[in-house]
Amino acid sequence: MVDLPSSPLAEVDAEFETMALETGGFTFGLRHTTTREKLLQVAAHDICLANVGLAFKMHVMAAHQHGASYADLLALIRFVAPYSGYPAAASALSALKQYAGELGLEVAADTDPGRGVPAGQEAVWPVADSWMADFLASRLGRAWSEERLSRRERAFVALAALVTLQALGPSFRRHVELALQVAGPDEVRDAVRFTAEMGVTKAVAALEELDEVLAGRA
Repeated sequence: MVDLPSSPLAEVDAEFETMALETGGFTFGLRHTTTREKLLQVAAHDICLANVGLAFKMHVMAAHQHGASYADLLALIRFVAPYSGYPAAASALSALKQYAGELGLEVAADTDPGRGVPAGQEAVWPVADSWMADFLASRLGRAWSEERLSRRERAFVALAALVTLQALGPSFRRHVELALQVAGPDEVRDAVRFTAEMGVTKAVAALEELDEVLAGRA
């Protein structure tokens, strides 16, 4: 079992802490994605829903314990911003700085953000409106240039964001194809399965969509 902080839950409801640990036994027990990838995914879920309270604080703590630096978490928020919406991302930035201070995390200026050449059209799905097409190309290109997160991490985080927002259809399919460029089908399936922690009905719908994409590639 992965070591994850749970005591803040016990202080409120010991039974819920037990439920959370049981759930983590399923989701963090998935073999084909790493603990860091899972923690980045669940933090992305928090950002997308602007849930920056206790759960986000615990996920920041856990991500730090498993090797994610403050700069990595900043990069995560910047990457998620076009998916979550920029106001939600701004709230996450504020909360991250607060929690870093409370948890004693090292806060350093992000002097090397690791941004490469903007990724351009790679994450964009076809849209009819020309203004929106340009906006998607610009903002997703900027997001996907956050090389402090690996390409595989970015792909899995994007899938978690889309499942959280139930943005299935062409957008989800395009991102599945991107994930399959850097990970095998079993790994991508586990990345989508992990989102069951964020809501079973959303995860089931996403797995059905994933199956259709994989069937089309067979």
